[in-house]
Formats: sequence, structure tokens, C-alpha cells
Amino acid sequence: MASNKQPKIFVVEDNPLYHELILKALESVTNDIHSYTSGEKCLEELHKGPTVIIMDYMLEGKMNGLSAIRKMRRTNPSVYVILFSTEAGLDTEENLSQYGAFQYLKKSVYAFPLLKQMINHAPMNMAF
Repeated sequence: MASNKQPKIFVVEDNPLYHELILKALESVTNDIHSYTSGEKCLEELHKGPTVIIMDYMLEGKMNGLSAIRKMRRTNPSVYVILFSTEAGLDTEENLSQYGAFQYLKKSVYAFPLLKQMINHAPMNMAF
């Protein structure tokens, strides 16, 4: 990130392995990480003002990641969202803009350095 302030990151991932891998990848980026396993819980906590949300598509609970992003956009349109998923076909520009995500990253063993780079290069005009 171009700011000296550490980003506040919400990680929304219900797979324990991916959850831990994301946290490990981001430990050098910030120590202000909040973890959730459902879109509903993430939405309840938006008042904490995240800078970046890393959102899985397939989540436990009543809503998937895209539904959570759509609801979130109504109250927090500027938070930087990275959709992090194994689902195919979500990475098109049309889908990203339709659902309100700024980036898509396909889950793989190679994704974690890219995830860190995406956060480090998030636009300056995002909410802090």
C-alpha cells in the first residue's frame, strides 16, 4: 500500500487450511487482520472499517461470497475486495464489476505471493 498506515484486512474464508495460509501470507503486510468464516459475520463487522476484504466465494451460511459483496456494497462501496476462490468463470471483468469485487485471484499454491502484491498495490483512493 502506498500509505504508511497498515491496512485493516478482513479475511472471509471457511476452509481452515486456506484461512491459515492467507494469514501466514499477510503477516508481513499488517497485524490488523480480522477473520470470519461467513459472509453474514463479515457484514455484521463492517463498522470496523476494513481497508481490504479477501472474500471466498463458497462460504458456509446463508450467503455465498458474491451475495455478501453485493450487500456490503450498499453501505461500503469503496472497500477494496479481492475475490479469492477456486470457482471458474468468476474472473471476468464483467463479473467483477457486477458483483463489486476489484480483483479475482484463483486459489492455488502460487496465489499467496500474488495476494500480498494485490494488497500492497491497492489504489490510494480506497477507504482507510
